[in-house]
Amino acid sequence: MSSVASGTPGPTPQGAPAPGPGAAPRLELRGMTVDFGATRALADVSGSIGAGEIVGLLGHNGAGKSTLFNVLAGVVRATGGSFLLDGDEVPSGITPRQVAELGIAILHQEPALASNLSVVENLWLAQPAQRGSDRRALAERALQRVGADLDLDLPVASLSLGQRQLVGLARGLLGRDMRILLLDEPTAALGKHETDALHRLIRRFSADGVTVIYVSHRLPDILSVCERIMILSAGRLVADEPARAFTPQRLARTLAPEMVAAERTEGVAGEVALEVEYGAERLAFRRGEVVGLFGMAAGEQFRLIERLFGMHGRARYTLLGSEREVTGPLQAMRNGVHLVPADREREGLVSGLSAAENVFLPWYGSGRRGWWIDGRSGSASYDTARSALRIVGPAPTEPIDEFSGGNRQKHLLARWMFAERPEVLFLAQPTQGVDVGAKADIARAVRALARSGTAVIVASAESDEIAGLCDRAYVLVGDRATEIARTDAFDEHLLDTLLRLADDATSLHTEGIPS
Repeated sequence: MSSVASGTPGPTPQGAPAPGPGAAPRLELRGMTVDFGATRALADVSGSIGAGEIVGLLGHNGAGKSTLFNVLAGVVRATGGSFLLDGDEVPSGITPRQVAELGIAILHQEPALASNLSVVENLWLAQPAQRGSDRRALAERALQRVGADLDLDLPVASLSLGQRQLVGLARGLLGRDMRILLLDEPTAALGKHETDALHRLIRRFSADGVTVIYVSHRLPDILSVCERIMILSAGRLVADEPARAFTPQRLARTLAPEMVAAERTEGVAGEVALEVEYGAERLAFRRGEVVGLFGMAAGEQFRLIERLFGMHGRARYTLLGSEREVTGPLQAMRNGVHLVPADREREGLVSGLSAAENVFLPWYGSGRRGWWIDGRSGSASYDTARSALRIVGPAPTEPIDEFSGGNRQKHLLARWMFAERPEVLFLAQPTQGVDVGAKADIARAVRALARSGTAVIVASAESDEIAGLCDRAYVLVGDRATEIARTDAFDEHLLDTLLRLADDATSLHTEGIPS
C-alpha cells in the first residue's frame, strides 16, 4: 500500500504537521492483526496512506473493513501490530475519546443518535461544553457544511434515515480539526444531490490535507471521488491500485472473483395479482414479474408501498381479482401482502433476539393460515431461507447482532420471503448497502420467488437497482406515473423519465408566479 497522493495539498488543518518531501505518512499500518476467539478478522495488514489522499476501502461483508475502522477509532484493540499517525505510534488500548482528540473522526453507516433528543442536543452529545449561543451557531454551521437544512430543535425520532445520517455526519465534523476521516457507508441513504454535495465536501477536506478512507458498496461513488482503491478479503489486503485502473465491471469482478454474476432472466407474467389506483393511472402487477417503482430519494414510491401495507390508515386495492380494504399491516399480512422496509435496523430487526427468532417473529401464532411455528418447521424454513439467500455467519440460535450488515439484511428478507410465501412482496431498496456478492444472492432469491408465483414490487431511488432486478417499472413523481418497458437502455430511460416528470411538476407549481 504505497502513498500516491495526487495534486498539490492545500493548507494543513490546525494541529496536523505539514506534509512535505520525506514527511511521514499520515497513516501507517504495521502488521495489523485482530482475532475474535478462533476467528481472525484482520491478518497482518500493513501499508501507508498519505496526507490528503482519498482512499476507497472495499470488500465483502465480513472482509474486515469495519474491524479495521474500529481499531483506528479505538473501539477494538488489535491482537497484534500497530498503527502510526504522522510518524508517531498510537498507544495500544487508546480510547475513542482519545482517538477523537488526535484528529481521527469516524462516521458509521447507522449513526448512533439519541432519538428522544433534539438535533442540536445530538450534535453536542459527548462534545466539549460550549456556551448556548456558540453551540447553536456551531451546530448550524456543521449542518450547512453537509448540506442539511434542519430545524435544530426537531427531535431526531422525527427524521428520516437519510436525515439522521446527515446529522451523524455533521456531528463528526463539529468543531474538529481532522487529520483522518473514516467514512462507513455515508451515502447509503442519500440521494444523488446529497451524495454529490458530500463528495464536494470530501474533496475540500482532501485539499486541506485531511486523509479520507471511504467504505461503500456503491461502486460508482467510490470511483467518482477516490484516488486509490484497497480491497480486503478474509481479513487480508488483496489489492491496492489507483482508482483509474478500475471500471465498475472490473471492480465488481475483483471484489467477487469466485462469483458468476446472476443473469437477470426475463420474468414470465401470469395473472394480475395486484391493481392499484395511483392518480389518474391504474398500476397493475402480475404474478411472476419483478416490477420497479422508481422515483426521487424519499419519494412517492416508498409512501405508496407503505400505504398499501396499511402503515398510513385505510388503503384499498384489488388483490387476485377481489376488492380489499386494509386498516393495518396485520391485515395486509393476512391478505398475503408483505413488505421489507429499507431501514432494517430501525423498522425490521430486533437486537438481542436470535437470528431465527428475527426471521419468525411476525409469524408466531399470526400466520395467514393461523399456524404456530414449532421447532421442526421453523428449523426447516430457516435452513431453506439460509440456503436460498446464501446467509453466512453464526448459528441461527446466536444473536442477530453477531452477523455482518449484509447478512442481517438477508435475515430481514428471509422473514418476508420464506416464513410464509407472499402473494405480493414489496421491497424497499433491498440491495442498498450490501456488496456485489450479496446483491447477486438477493437478486437470485427474488427472481426465484417471482417464478414461484409471487408478484414482486421493488421501490427504489437507485436506477441501477431497478435495472438490475426488474422486468419493467413505473416512474412516480407527485401523483403522476409513467410505465417504462424493459429495453437495452432501461436505466437511461428511467432517469430521463424521472427528470422530465420532475421538470413538469416544477413548471406546474411555478406557473403564474411572477419572475
